[in-house]
Amino acid sequence: MTIERKDLERIAELARLRLSEPELVRLTADCQAILAYFEAIRGLDLTQATPAGTLEQEAPMREDRVGSDSLERPPEQMAPAWREGYFVLPRLPAMDAEGEGAEE
Repeated sequence: MTIERKDLERIAELARLRLSEPELVRLTADCQAILAYFEAIRGLDLTQATPAGTLEQEAPMREDRVGSDSLERPPEQMAPAWREGYFVLPRLPAMDAEGEGAEE
């Protein structure tokens, strides 16, 4: 597969790119080199190659268990304050300033 100058001019037009003459020449050459690499890769004999990331044996499976992760301590013991199942935290100063001057 080859890419020609007119193809890149059309792609540049669709992408709304303005390419100078030297840029267009250089981009055409670069794209042709990239496509040549792909052609070289396509021609490789991969019948004896093992896929990357494969294991010789099956990965061990663990039992699926439904439930939550157990914490070292319950959340209410870690919270600065706890009320009715929720953390109670101090109000942020930015929240107080929100109402002031908001109409300006």
